[in-house]
Amino acid sequence: MSEAAQYDLPTLLEKAGARPRGNRCDCPKCGGHRTITHSDETFFCHKCQWKGNTVTLAKEVGVYQPLSPEKYRELQQLLEQADRAARALYCRVKARRLQVAAQLRSLGRIERGAHAAPNHPLAWDALAMVYSERPALLAELAAMENCKARDLFRFLTTDDATRVRALARVVVRGGLYDHADRFVEVEA
Repeated sequence: MSEAAQYDLPTLLEKAGARPRGNRCDCPKCGGHRTITHSDETFFCHKCQWKGNTVTLAKEVGVYQPLSPEKYRELQQLLEQADRAARALYCRVKARRLQVAAQLRSLGRIERGAHAAPNHPLAWDALAMVYSERPALLAELAAMENCKARDLFRFLTTDDATRVRALARVVVRGGLYDHADRFVEVEA
């Protein structure tokens, strides 16, 4: 966690004289209408090129307070802990994604075999199995690609029955909402 995390950029912009207008702000430096864009930690005026981050803006408006060495060490430890957790989640998602991909390839081979011999007595059973299992696997891939980290962690650490129920809801709806609240369709 950075020093900048202790400041709220939209509030600092307002203290600097910027007027918020939706997701943009009017620039107090050049008077530009809706010319400032910002993220959680940085801002930029597209007219006069005034730019900075939360720390530089906090210094400019006079509210900057440097961190004590103890607080800095505490924040550094939290950052390292979050980094380890993110890496562990990444490894877990990657491993599960590889398992799901292998299962999908296996279903693809079964499907090709059933289509190659449509008169075989087991062909229809094989196709039924493929078409019943594939949607849940695709839903799981969609979840792993589009969910927020906290939801993904919860999904991967829950019991199998809960995971199956969650995936069944995704299949029934035909998709899920991603981290930006856009609908992601599960294509069978």
